[in-house]
Amino acid sequence: MNGRRTNDPACALAATRRTARLMTQFYDACLSEAGIEAAQFALLMTLDSTEGIGQAALAQMLGMDKTTLSRNLKLLRDKDWVESAPGKDARRRSISLTAEGRARVREARPGWRKAGEELRKGMTEREWAGMWASLEAIHRAVAKAEERRNRR
Repeated sequence: MNGRRTNDPACALAATRRTARLMTQFYDACLSEAGIEAAQFALLMTLDSTEGIGQAALAQMLGMDKTTLSRNLKLLRDKDWVESAPGKDARRRSISLTAEGRARVREARPGWRKAGEELRKGMTEREWAGMWASLEAIHRAVAKAEERRNRR
Protein backbone atom coordinates (compact mmCIF):
# COMPACT_ATOMS: atom_id res chain seq x y z
CA MET A 1 0.00 0.00 0.00
CA ASN A 2 1.96 2.93 -1.25
CA GLY A 3 1.64 6.18 0.63
CA ARG A 4 0.21 4.65 3.80
CA ARG A 5 0.77 6.43 7.07
CA THR A 6 1.73 3.74 9.55
CA ASN A 7 1.01 5.87 12.61
CA ASP A 8 -2.53 6.88 11.59
CA PRO A 9 -5.12 4.77 13.51
CA ALA A 10 -7.86 5.53 10.96
CA CYS A 11 -5.64 4.08 8.25
CA ALA A 12 -5.74 0.66 9.94
CA LEU A 13 -9.51 0.50 9.57
CA ALA A 14 -9.46 1.68 5.95
CA ALA A 15 -6.72 -0.79 5.05
CA THR A 16 -8.41 -3.79 6.69
CA ARG A 17 -11.79 -2.94 5.17
CA ARG A 18 -10.24 -2.54 1.72
CA THR A 19 -8.45 -5.88 2.08
CA ALA A 20 -11.59 -7.58 3.40
CA ARG A 21 -13.63 -6.30 0.43
CA LEU A 22 -10.99 -7.49 -2.03
CA MET A 23 -10.81 -10.94 -0.42
CA THR A 24 -14.61 -11.19 -0.30
CA GLN A 25 -14.85 -10.37 -4.01
CA PHE A 26 -12.21 -13.01 -4.79
CA TYR A 27 -13.89 -15.70 -2.67
CA ASP A 28 -17.32 -14.75 -4.11
CA ALA A 29 -15.95 -15.32 -7.62
CA CYS A 30 -14.48 -18.69 -6.63
CA LEU A 31 -17.76 -19.77 -5.00
CA SER A 32 -20.06 -18.44 -7.73
CA GLU A 33 -20.35 -21.79 -9.54
CA ALA A 34 -21.92 -23.23 -6.39
CA GLY A 35 -24.43 -20.35 -6.26
CA ILE A 36 -23.27 -19.06 -2.90
CA GLU A 37 -21.48 -15.98 -1.60
CA ALA A 38 -18.48 -16.01 0.72
CA ALA A 39 -20.39 -14.58 3.70
CA GLN A 40 -23.12 -17.19 3.28
CA PHE A 41 -20.56 -19.96 2.99
CA ALA A 42 -18.75 -18.83 6.14
CA LEU A 43 -22.03 -18.90 8.05
CA LEU A 44 -22.99 -22.32 6.68
CA MET A 45 -19.51 -23.71 7.45
CA THR A 46 -19.79 -22.51 11.03
CA LEU A 47 -23.22 -24.12 11.38
CA ASP A 48 -21.87 -27.32 9.82
CA SER A 49 -19.30 -27.59 12.62
CA THR A 50 -21.58 -26.43 15.47
CA GLU A 51 -24.85 -28.28 15.10
CA GLY A 52 -27.77 -26.74 16.96
CA ILE A 53 -26.07 -23.56 18.15
CA GLY A 54 -28.08 -20.64 19.49
CA GLN A 55 -28.18 -17.33 17.66
CA ALA A 56 -26.37 -15.34 20.38
CA ALA A 57 -23.51 -17.86 20.52
CA LEU A 58 -23.34 -17.94 16.72
CA ALA A 59 -23.17 -14.14 16.54
CA GLN A 60 -20.34 -14.09 19.08
CA MET A 61 -18.46 -16.88 17.28
CA LEU A 62 -18.67 -15.01 13.96
CA GLY A 63 -18.03 -11.57 15.44
CA MET A 64 -21.35 -10.31 14.07
CA ASP A 65 -23.99 -8.16 15.69
CA LYS A 66 -27.34 -9.87 16.26
CA THR A 67 -29.21 -7.71 13.75
CA THR A 68 -26.82 -8.53 10.89
CA LEU A 69 -26.88 -12.22 11.80
CA SER A 70 -30.70 -12.23 11.92
CA ARG A 71 -30.86 -10.66 8.46
CA ASN A 72 -28.35 -13.20 7.06
CA LEU A 73 -30.14 -16.14 8.67
CA LYS A 74 -33.45 -15.00 7.18
CA LEU A 75 -31.89 -15.08 3.70
CA LEU A 76 -30.55 -18.59 4.35
CA ARG A 77 -33.92 -19.75 5.71
CA ASP A 78 -35.62 -18.37 2.59
CA LYS A 79 -33.26 -20.54 0.51
CA ASP A 80 -34.04 -23.52 2.79
CA TRP A 81 -30.38 -23.84 3.79
CA VAL A 82 -30.94 -23.41 7.53
CA GLU A 83 -33.72 -24.04 10.01
CA SER A 84 -34.38 -23.20 13.60
CA ALA A 85 -36.04 -25.24 16.29
CA PRO A 86 -36.69 -24.84 19.99
CA GLY A 87 -33.47 -25.20 21.96
CA LYS A 88 -32.89 -26.83 25.32
CA ASP A 89 -34.23 -23.64 26.87
CA ALA A 90 -37.68 -22.90 25.42
CA ARG A 91 -36.81 -19.18 25.19
CA ARG A 92 -34.01 -19.85 22.72
CA ARG A 93 -33.95 -21.19 19.18
CA SER A 94 -31.36 -23.65 17.91
CA ILE A 95 -30.06 -23.09 14.37
CA SER A 96 -28.88 -25.90 12.13
CA LEU A 97 -28.33 -26.75 8.48
CA THR A 98 -31.03 -28.40 6.40
CA ALA A 99 -30.20 -31.22 4.00
CA GLU A 100 -30.09 -28.58 1.23
CA GLY A 101 -27.72 -26.48 3.34
CA ARG A 102 -25.38 -29.45 3.84
CA ALA A 103 -25.47 -30.15 0.10
CA ARG A 104 -24.64 -26.49 -0.62
CA VAL A 105 -21.62 -26.66 1.72
CA ARG A 106 -20.36 -29.84 -0.01
CA GLU A 107 -20.86 -28.27 -3.43
CA ALA A 108 -19.11 -25.01 -2.49
CA ARG A 109 -16.19 -26.48 -0.54
CA PRO A 110 -13.97 -27.07 -3.63
CA GLY A 111 -14.32 -23.40 -4.66
CA TRP A 112 -13.49 -22.31 -1.13
CA ARG A 113 -10.39 -24.55 -1.09
CA LYS A 114 -9.32 -23.24 -4.49
CA ALA A 115 -9.64 -19.65 -3.29
CA GLY A 116 -7.48 -20.41 -0.27
CA GLU A 117 -4.88 -22.21 -2.38
CA GLU A 118 -4.69 -19.33 -4.85
CA LEU A 119 -4.34 -16.82 -2.05
CA ARG A 120 -1.61 -18.93 -0.46
CA LYS A 121 0.30 -19.16 -3.76
CA GLY A 122 0.55 -15.38 -3.84
CA MET A 123 2.59 -15.27 -0.63
CA THR A 124 5.84 -16.61 0.65
CA GLU A 125 5.76 -18.97 3.63
CA ARG A 126 6.89 -16.10 5.83
CA GLU A 127 4.20 -13.76 4.50
CA TRP A 128 1.52 -16.44 4.98
CA ALA A 129 2.56 -17.04 8.59
CA GLY A 130 2.84 -13.30 9.13
CA MET A 131 -0.67 -12.74 7.81
CA TRP A 132 -2.09 -15.18 10.37
CA ALA A 133 -0.01 -13.70 13.17
CA SER A 134 -1.15 -10.20 12.22
CA LEU A 135 -4.81 -11.21 12.09
CA GLU A 136 -4.55 -12.78 15.55
CA ALA A 137 -2.75 -9.69 16.88
CA ILE A 138 -5.43 -7.41 15.44
CA HIS A 139 -8.16 -9.53 17.00
CA ARG A 140 -6.47 -9.38 20.42
CA ALA A 141 -5.85 -5.64 20.16
CA VAL A 142 -9.45 -4.89 19.24
CA ALA A 143 -10.76 -7.13 22.05
CA LYS A 144 -8.53 -5.33 24.57
CA ALA A 145 -9.55 -1.91 23.27
CA GLU A 146 -13.22 -2.92 23.50
CA GLU A 147 -12.71 -4.08 27.09
CA ARG A 148 -11.12 -0.74 27.99
CA ARG A 149 -13.93 1.14 26.26
CA ASN A 150 -16.59 -0.86 28.14
CA ARG A 151 -14.97 -0.16 31.52
CA ARG A 152 -15.38 3.60 31.09
